[in-house]
Amino acid sequence: MSPSNRELWFADVLSAGLETRVLAEPDILVHATPAILIGSLPKDVVVKMLDATLTTGTMSPQAVVQAAPPAILAAHVPQPVIWECLAAAAQRAGFSGDGTAEADGAREFLRRALEQALAHGVTTPKDVVEDVNASVLGHHFPDALKTKLLEASLALGRMNPELIVETLGVEAISKHAPTHVVWACLARTGAPREGDAARAAPAAPAESKSEPKRGLPLPAPAEVQAAPKPPALAFLDDDVASVLVELDDASGTMEVTRDKEEASLASATGGLDDKKKGGSGRPKRA
Repeated sequence: MSPSNRELWFADVLSAGLETRVLAEPDILVHATPAILIGSLPKDVVVKMLDATLTTGTMSPQAVVQAAPPAILAAHVPQPVIWECLAAAAQRAGFSGDGTAEADGAREFLRRALEQALAHGVTTPKDVVEDVNASVLGHHFPDALKTKLLEASLALGRMNPELIVETLGVEAISKHAPTHVVWACLARTGAPREGDAARAAPAAPAESKSEPKRGLPLPAPAEVQAAPKPPALAFLDDDVASVLVELDDASGTMEVTRDKEEASLASATGGLDDKKKGGSGRPKRA
């Protein structure tokens, strides 16, 4: 599969960073860690890397990048990782606009990065002029260039982003525009896009599904036991019977009904009558 224009641009920017010393091999491995490299690079590249280090008996970031040059890294390492590496290099090189001194080779790095972005079509003149706008042109570009731009626009009767970039040129833009302005244009090109995060994240291990063995019955699901019923209230005195008092509206009398069976009630009543008739039941003394 042929590399995309964005991958080609990343490869060119990595090469520009290494050649201008804005970026160094150890800087790349800070973000493209061994785990990412082993998981991303083709096996033949990994074999080449290991074989070279076994032959020399040494291992270094330079040896890794030599075995996996920028074109290989840009094609296989997740693009958010590549961009993190470049963004960190830009911060160190003074592209943030916070007063950090520009690194040697910073302007050349920006020139090459912007030139290749336009060449690969990942950045357009409209993107450039969005940051290198009229205010930047008026305050930072020399009068000779502004005169040249005005003459060209008057001759053609128009002023548009394509005319500005073509008339001024990438070299002049990279030389006179503040570095953080040029980098802001490149940052929109290189910043992670939708779908890049999924590519950068390691694939989650597939969930293993164990199938039941044939011929072995599956265990029956455990029965859910009902909650035990609360114990019935017990009376402290067995002689006290639960009674229900009902009001007879018709007669205006109170009727007391025991909750024992009628047979037990009759028997108890009979026993009481016999005691009343017979007295206390104790033999009298002589």
